Amino acid sequence: MVRVAVIGAGAWGFNHVRAFDQLTDCHLQMVVDKDDKALARVTTSFRDVKTEKDYRPVVKQKDLDAVVVTTSAESHYEIAKAALTVGKHVLVEKPLVLRSDQGEELVQLAEKNGRVLMVGHLLLYHPGVRKLKEYVDSGELGQIYYMYSSRINLGKVRTAENALWSFAPHDISVMLFLTETMPDLVLATGQSYINPGVEDVTFFTLHFPNNVMGHGQVSWLDPHKIRKITVVGSKKMVVFDDMESAEKIKLYDKGVDALESYDTYGDYQTLRIGDIIIPKVQMSEPLKNECQHFLDCVQSGKKPLSDGWNGLQVLRVLEATQKSLEERGKPVQLKP
Repeated sequence: MVRVAVIGAGAWGFNHVRAFDQLTDCHLQMVVDKDDKALARVTTSFRDVKTEKDYRPVVKQKDLDAVVVTTSAESHYEIAKAALTVGKHVLVEKPLVLRSDQGEELVQLAEKNGRVLMVGHLLLYHPGVRKLKEYVDSGELGQIYYMYSSRINLGKVRTAENALWSFAPHDISVMLFLTETMPDLVLATGQSYINPGVEDVTFFTLHFPNNVMGHGQVSWLDPHKIRKITVVGSKKMVVFDDMESAEKIKLYDKGVDALESYDTYGDYQTLRIGDIIIPKVQMSEPLKNECQHFLDCVQSGKKPLSDGWNGLQVLRVLEATQKSLEERGKPVQLKP
């Protein structure tokens, strides 16, 4: 039984409270938030859970095993460091922190103290993304050419972070997961329309080794709500659409290597258009999968899928992409 405290009970933090409360090998010991209304909501919904307004005495409790940090990103470093320093396991929401030097410090601190540091890259625990990975790893898609993602909707407009930092960690984490490597070159462009200096829309491109390219669009200023990732290979292509209720994965048997020549336009059509396969994906809630994975890692000592190093890699890509964004699309190289 892992004894857990959740620090941050806002909208997303409350979902973590619910998830951990429902898991059988977890005792949700404490919920921390500065806001009285947030704590009142917790006590109304979870009557047996204790609440506190200051995280500092909570992380020092000797009968506490793990801390979940779901506060605003600028506070992640301070809280996670305090928890790791006193020997607590830590699950921190994405992004890990806002500066890679701080991320490196947390990763090293976790390793020094022998504690789990995990980052909440939610999509890595989505059954649909796991299916994407299965297709990539099996070779069924052939050689991976490129991938692209759209994460757009109308609202909620942020003021503390731009669309890149708010949305792109999801897509970047998936691209790193699928390729199992870091990009060596990134570039991004975007524009702010509502709040000066806070980009409402960003387009970014990641260049990976072996000529693999990833492209993404993120925005909270769009008439459509789209959550989609497409992977194009030499043999087949696959689309993950998280807005679909049932058909989240579609595998397109399309490619350009089936025939080297053709005599008629009909043959050409046959070459370009094949079957569409909709595999059965056993769905489960990604957040509960993520929280359960954290508990499993705490109890077994195994390395999390989205451990601190993984979170640090995503952060480094974000930093490079932000630099390119500020320089109006100038390519930025990442060090190996």
